[in-house]
Amino acid sequence: PSVEVPDSAVIIDVRTPEEFASGHVDGAINIPYDTISAKLPALSKIDKNENILLYCRSGRRSAIAKQSLAELGYRKVQDGGGISSLAPRLKACKAETC
Repeated sequence: PSVEVPDSAVIIDVRTPEEFASGHVDGAINIPYDTISAKLPALSKIDKNENILLYCRSGRRSAIAKQSLAELGYRKVQDGGGISSLAPRLKACKAETC
């Protein structure tokens, strides 16, 4: 799916820390999808009205994360799907270049 990426979006990689370390979208933060909860310190820094763009490897985990964030009250969450579909539009980096 085509996703409009706002300039001010918080980009969250919901893959495992190992996947994140092997390469990710430049500027993304790593919050594995299965750790998303109201008690997560990284989430407390993100306003519930901020634009958030999620991605993973294929799109399955980012869809789950989008649902989790919606349940926590985040209003502007987009599921970017898999990193390979986002990489051409956003700058991705490999572990050596991040």
